[in-house]
Amino acid sequence: MTTITRRSFTAFAAAGFMAVGFVQPAAADQAAETYVQNILDEATPRLTSGDQQAIFAAVDELVDKYVDMRRVGRFVLGRAARQMTDEQAAEYFPLFNDYAKMVYRNTMENYAGQRLAVTGSVDRAAYDIIVNSKIANPAPGDQFADAVIHWRIYRDREGNMSIFDAGANEIWLAIEQQEQFTSIIANNGGGVKGIDALIAEMKARLNG
Repeated sequence: MTTITRRSFTAFAAAGFMAVGFVQPAAADQAAETYVQNILDEATPRLTSGDQQAIFAAVDELVDKYVDMRRVGRFVLGRAARQMTDEQAAEYFPLFNDYAKMVYRNTMENYAGQRLAVTGSVDRAAYDIIVNSKIANPAPGDQFADAVIHWRIYRDREGNMSIFDAGANEIWLAIEQQEQFTSIIANNGGGVKGIDALIAEMKARLNG
């Protein structure tokens, strides 16, 4: 998203998400930077006007348009993704789509209106790029003025790009979700049985 709330910054910092390791890039990735900046420019007016329900609807639409939800959904399962049955997959992926959108909406609940501008990028691989951004024109004394917001971009063989993850100060949302999900699976017997428990937990959280 183009904006981030004070609560979401605090959540990123407090959760202690595992950071994705960086490698020294040969050069910045201008195409990926442009891709992210265009998303930020599109999102800004949509997330700074209207009531809360309009903002939530905009969040959902932007997630559908730019986040590779199926790829993220497999990633957060960890090794268990290879053990998932076809029947479980048919139930899990729509649930994960709704669950991830709920997380994004909750992040936007206390939306404060800051804009983000791209500041650079790191090519971890041809298909894996980190694009960095910061708050544009922060207010004097803003405690998050120097915070770096990261966007992990996946690029396929045809050059198409999508958002794979987002984070702040090298702390990543999808990795935190992976830790939560794999813990639920492991604590409920692992494998197919553990995935059934995760699906039940996701349903409970969505309906709670």
